Amino acid sequence: MKKGVVALIGCGGLIVLLLIVAGGFYGWFNGLQKDAVTQENALNAQYLDNQNYLSSYISGFYEMVGVANVKSDKMDQILTDAVKGRYGKNGFSAQGAFFSAVKEAYPDLAGLNVFDKITDYVAAKREGYKSMQSKLLDMLRSYDTWRQSGIIRSLLLKNVLQIPSTTRLIARIGTQQWKGQAALDKMYEIVLVSEAKKAYETGEMKPLDATQKPK
Repeated sequence: MKKGVVALIGCGGLIVLLLIVAGGFYGWFNGLQKDAVTQENALNAQYLDNQNYLSSYISGFYEMVGVANVKSDKMDQILTDAVKGRYGKNGFSAQGAFFSAVKEAYPDLAGLNVFDKITDYVAAKREGYKSMQSKLLDMLRSYDTWRQSGIIRSLLLKNVLQIPSTTRLIARIGTQQWKGQAALDKMYEIVLVSEAKKAYETGEMKPLDATQKPK
């Protein structure tokens, strides 16, 4: 009887221990799933926010050049160089390279009293968009580090939770969608210099056409 009681107590203790371990594993695993939801939803939102920022910048630009009546061919090249960083950090000052390029292309522009507004606007939006792209890249790097770190955790995330998730991580551009790994790859494409939707579809940016309104 005593041996039976001891064995019963031992089995009971083992069951309790297993339940504690199982509960701890469940809590840890459930935490991984919550982290995945949080990070992937944040990436989705930031990706859309970047598109909204670029679209707003382009719309604002067309409003300004519409008032200034600037022709497209010359302004296209100037804006392309500005986006690519040709003018450097100090290039947007009153005596900077951007000012000189626009003044050379449009000697009468200063008389319209809009040049300072345009240069300030382009410089600010360029830096703002660069910051947003950098923020997205930092989020992507953090996400990749999180999902790839730890032998057991990375295997569980990839094979059990199937991270990147094809049901949560979604890169949306208009009516088009990329999911899972395809979405992650799409988010890593950085726009350098075209209108917002086309820029995100192709991964490149064509010079802005001042004669056309954004769609």
